[in-house]
Amino acid sequence: MTTRRIAYTGMFIALAVALGFTLIVIPNLELVTATAFISGWLLGPWFGALVGFISETIFSGLNPIGSGFLFFPLLIAQVFSMAFAGFIGGIARRGQIMFLSSWTGLLALAGVGVLLTAIYDLLTTLAYPIAAGFSGLQIWTMIAAGSVLSIFHILSNAAIFAIIVPGILKAVHSQLGVTEVIR
Repeated sequence: MTTRRIAYTGMFIALAVALGFTLIVIPNLELVTATAFISGWLLGPWFGALVGFISETIFSGLNPIGSGFLFFPLLIAQVFSMAFAGFIGGIARRGQIMFLSSWTGLLALAGVGVLLTAIYDLLTTLAYPIAAGFSGLQIWTMIAAGSVLSIFHILSNAAIFAIIVPGILKAVHSQLGVTEVIR
């Protein structure tokens, strides 16, 4: 592990937390997932997972709207989901979704954004009813109620992953000359 990689990891954690708090007043609009994904793309899957894990722990734990530390099952769902987003960023890089300008590449990234957001929303929606011992019907009712709120979150992250993420990745690759995972 190099000093450079540790520094980038810290910068991505700070960026994810700052972006999380910047958009906190707009429900279900966030850039934390995209930041974790980009960190995984640039630092590799395990460091991306670390960025997602630590940044979501800080963001959720210090959230003035409601700290994740008050309901541990929710915190676990949030932290796992963001760690997964960072990990998938590293896997996507290995899979060479490098056709960031093509429509198929943009649709693939949008699909990744949809998938990561749907996983996050499903796990966080399930955290309370499962921890509280709800029945199967009650759990399905919570999923249905939560899906209404998730639609905007999923659509906004699809747009972020199709428009903003490719632009950032292209800029990093061209301006900084990054051709490999940052070591």
